[in-house]
Amino acid sequence: MAGLFTINVGGIMESRAEIKSGKKTGTTTTAYVEALRVDTRGCGVEGLTLLLLKNTGATYDLLYKVDGYPYDVDGTLSGLSYAEKAETTLAQATQVLIDVSQGYAALVVSVMNAETTNATTYQLDWTTY
Repeated sequence: MAGLFTINVGGIMESRAEIKSGKKTGTTTTAYVEALRVDTRGCGVEGLTLLLLKNTGATYDLLYKVDGYPYDVDGTLSGLSYAEKAETTLAQATQVLIDVSQGYAALVVSVMNAETTNATTYQLDWTTY
């Protein structure tokens, strides 16, 4: 979990939440797999997250979805989630910006092949704000 730090803003000391960010790469499979799980508690202003997902393959599309979980205890997600981004196709060699403006305990990005046996690669960059 991220911590708070203090900064001087115009002579006034303010507490701010830590910013988390990262990059992940991988290859899709025939079933949805968790490409990224972000613990957003204590991050940014309200646990908000910005994701950039790129299909780095030159031939095949991929499917992706983003689910928000309001409850996460020690990496165990609750059974309730909200589809922040329903299943969507991302064409080869393109990228998408996903701005999650709701605060969650955790966000999960899942990816899979769009065509049954045709895998592709992806890059996922993210930051909390």
